[in-house]
Amino acid sequence: MEDNPSLHKVEVGFYFVTCVCGIFYSTYQLYLAGSFFDYFDDIHDDFSTGWSWIGRKKDVSDHEWAAMVPFLRIFIPWILCCWYITISLAFLWTYIGVPGVIFMLIQPCIVCLLISIRNLPLIYFAELGLVFLYHYKPLMSLVREDWLQMDSNWDYLLTVSTFWVQLRSTSCAIDNVKIYRHKSLQGFLKNFIETTAYCLYFPTLFMGPFFLYEDFHKGINRPNKWTLSRLIITALNLLRFSFWILFTEIFAHFLYITAFKYQPQAVEKFNSWAFFGFGYWMGQYLCNKYVIFYGLPGEFTRADNINAPPPPKCIGRIFLYSELWREFDRGLYLFLVKYIYSPIISYKSSLSKLFASMLTFSFVYVWHGPRDFVLVWSALSFFGVTVERIARSIGKSPAYNKIINKYLSPQMNRRLNCYLTTHLFIITASASFYFLGRMEIGNLYLYRAFCDPLPVIIIRSLIIYTGSQISVEIKNYYKKKLS
Repeated sequence: MEDNPSLHKVEVGFYFVTCVCGIFYSTYQLYLAGSFFDYFDDIHDDFSTGWSWIGRKKDVSDHEWAAMVPFLRIFIPWILCCWYITISLAFLWTYIGVPGVIFMLIQPCIVCLLISIRNLPLIYFAELGLVFLYHYKPLMSLVREDWLQMDSNWDYLLTVSTFWVQLRSTSCAIDNVKIYRHKSLQGFLKNFIETTAYCLYFPTLFMGPFFLYEDFHKGINRPNKWTLSRLIITALNLLRFSFWILFTEIFAHFLYITAFKYQPQAVEKFNSWAFFGFGYWMGQYLCNKYVIFYGLPGEFTRADNINAPPPPKCIGRIFLYSELWREFDRGLYLFLVKYIYSPIISYKSSLSKLFASMLTFSFVYVWHGPRDFVLVWSALSFFGVTVERIARSIGKSPAYNKIINKYLSPQMNRRLNCYLTTHLFIITASASFYFLGRMEIGNLYLYRAFCDPLPVIIIRSLIIYTGSQISVEIKNYYKKKLS
């Protein structure tokens, strides 16, 4: 059944209290486990002295956070100046130099060439080839170290921006084949300027989020007047994302999530509660980061009248893996659906959806980098989404609904669905831990998901089950609010 009936308030209250208490207690146990680092030989500089008023050392081992937050201090003054090509190229020229500018202009030039050829299969093969090329370490090491000569932070930022530009160039090339405008020199130049502006759009050049070319084209061709309410909403959202920066900085003084990811032998010794808390906060910490990384640039993009995807939803309220893929990185999801999944399922075949999903997750694997933990994460993600689709098909079948309606009330059916979702979630969450913590951490979670003592498995499943029920209740609340 698609509709989820409401449960008694006492039952919902029990689910809420159990879920929250489980998360808080596991968080406390994870905090206590941080004593592992009290006398830790910090040979890799994973910690700094921290803020004096907190009185605890700070986890600084997250290289992504270490690169992005100082970058924001440079980024925000530039964002206030002007938009599009000039500001992007001026920024790159200032901080990376002329070679960096030339390197970033390669993609828009390739895009315009591909658009002129007007061969859709060639565009797909060329763009996929570029992804493989960007992951070819000997060549890219030569480019970054010998030609561009950047420090580690700028090397990371340029790597990330290269793959964002690659997604944009794909979107731009495919969409422009359909609205071909290279019929004259004037049309070619106009399209080249627009293509370059889209590929190098400054607010999202380094951090994302990705947005479709059609949204960019609509935004720059349909100016929207500023109103007082629009100004207030933008200002409040910028304050909200600034708060999350402060929260995440303080968070790093108390829960050493990233540092523990580099110490799997310590994670292996966690008690069951600390282990559960570590898993929960690995996901929540990533969510917090990308609320900031996607939220701030996205807000500047919306201020420019371009429909940028919203930042990730809190993962604490998501218990279906397909929903996690849809809501965490909305821009990447739209890219995958529009340019990979939808073209495949347009071929009316009984296996088209399965094949489309397989190709989609294959691209996810290639785009994120052909490494072992990415392969396991992509494969388990494909498995989880496929099982969900099969379960949804069974749930819609007349035979299943006849049995359910005969023997179960709507409330009991909801409880059954949440129970089944709980066990699928445990498997698919393990897939995420491969991506979040790499092979050793992922293997630990997959092992303990099935091999922990039975009482531990039951209690953990109960907490996840209550979280699933809370997720359903939140969905019901928003449905009623919109209706």
